[in-house]
Amino acid sequence: MEEKNLTENENSGTADSKKFFADMFDWMCSIFSAILCFIIIFALFARVITVDGESMVPTLQDQQRLIVSDMFYTPQYDDIVILYADKLVNESSGGYGKPIVKRVIGLPGDKIRIDFVKGVVYRNGEQLPDDYTNTPTNLPENFPNNQDVTVEDGKIFVLGDNRNGSKDSRSNQIGQVDMRYIMGKAYLRIWPLNALGML
Repeated sequence: MEEKNLTENENSGTADSKKFFADMFDWMCSIFSAILCFIIIFALFARVITVDGESMVPTLQDQQRLIVSDMFYTPQYDDIVILYADKLVNESSGGYGKPIVKRVIGLPGDKIRIDFVKGVVYRNGEQLPDDYTNTPTNLPENFPNNQDVTVEDGKIFVLGDNRNGSKDSRSNQIGQVDMRYIMGKAYLRIWPLNALGML
């Protein structure tokens, strides 16, 4: 009788062990499948971009890494977008060939006005908040002072958050940006890890 109980206990232990390893295998397969799906989706619809320069300070710092995607993307106010530099900037520019990172300020039909004396940006007559900038907008580049400029159809008006250290839609080198030249929207900052977060 004692031997029979011992055998039953051994069989029970073996069954439990098999179930544990089967569950573990299923769990590992699920994790592997999820990672594989993420990699495929990422490869098809997203990319990693490195911020080059300080035109988006204080929001973004030089050499930070961003996850960017254009999947189902339509530009909206305040989006941080990445632009194809080689479509926008001529070869004499120092930024040639590198992705350009800017913030969407104006959409087609909007009237943009910048008072460079006060350092204030207006959209359709309303002053824009400046909580993501650390300096007033005093650098005119080639943009007219205190005059309405209408954003053309199929284009957006962009500015860098570092308003006095940015080449953007104020400059003849970039100007209003054709929406076809948008690489995508920056959704997530992934590097450095202490700055990890949604944008």
